[in-house]
Amino acid sequence: MEYRDYYKILGVAKDVSEPEIKKAFRKLARQFHPDLNPGNRSAEERFKEINEANEVLSDPEKRRKYDELGSHWEQIQRDRDYARQYAQPGEGSREDFDLRDFFTTFFGERMSGFGGGPFAAGPHPGGDLQYEIALTLEDLYHGPRKLLSLSVGETCPTCHGQGMITTSSVREGKRPVVTSAQPCETCHGTGQISKQREVEVKIPKGVKEGSKIRLAGMGDKGIRGGSAGDLYLVVRLLPHRLFRLNGYDLEADLPVWVDEAALGTQIAVPTLGQKVLLKIPPGSQSERRLRLSGKGLHKPHGEGTGDLYYRIRVMVPEQASAKERELFTELGRLRIERGNEPSIRKNLE
Repeated sequence: MEYRDYYKILGVAKDVSEPEIKKAFRKLARQFHPDLNPGNRSAEERFKEINEANEVLSDPEKRRKYDELGSHWEQIQRDRDYARQYAQPGEGSREDFDLRDFFTTFFGERMSGFGGGPFAAGPHPGGDLQYEIALTLEDLYHGPRKLLSLSVGETCPTCHGQGMITTSSVREGKRPVVTSAQPCETCHGTGQISKQREVEVKIPKGVKEGSKIRLAGMGDKGIRGGSAGDLYLVVRLLPHRLFRLNGYDLEADLPVWVDEAALGTQIAVPTLGQKVLLKIPPGSQSERRLRLSGKGLHKPHGEGTGDLYYRIRVMVPEQASAKERELFTELGRLRIERGNEPSIRKNLE
């Protein structure tokens, strides 16, 4: 099995803190997100690696097991747990329990075919899976369909979910009796192998950072007819180039020239949908918030939609031309004639 260095994938040290892991993930996820690299297969594969690494390293328990057992810790843990289910008293606490020793002990008595074998004790349900899914604000707004490539547990094709391979058997009438067996080398006795599966998921409107999207029956496959587990996708929101999220409302800054703020105007501004005309009232000051109703994110269960707020930032020319300086000087003279000074400046006199 190939070892995958999750720390190297995220570009962090092994003693890195959780906040630094999150920061590194978001930076890389933003850089290699498929939506920002359409048609770039290399970026798509890199994005999958980044998600896989973050899924493990951002979870303290998974990270501990990864540091102890390596990138295939889930497979090794399943091997150990499954073996301990059938170990004799006292064996269950041994971390180095050997499946081959287990079979030697167990097969000391004759059994009637696979039906009596330790790994054929009946249906065994598949485990639940949890992955992180990085989404943009546009994803949350439009609720698109996403095609994901995930690693899930499938029934082992070698032992067909039994977890063991018969090496010797005899027949008692029409019924075979196993006299010797060994763990399946393909699945290491678990009855399952890890396989990449493409899953299409509809992003529901109303999800937010940390929301869990449940896909029933899309987790690990069950063994010997057991039910499949569920797949949980944990939403991680990518930073946006323009908008900030506040609950279900969106916020953004809107640069406005001093003449536009003074006289009023209309400006075409972006939303998560299409551009709309925003009216700037005459005499608008910096920090004034203008509201676009219903242009925020959808709330869950059809409870409505948030709003979009643009905060005005009044600008002046950094390098005024001679004509502009002349006009600003005239404006200053008129202001002084009117005695129109801000109250705070009057109080300073």
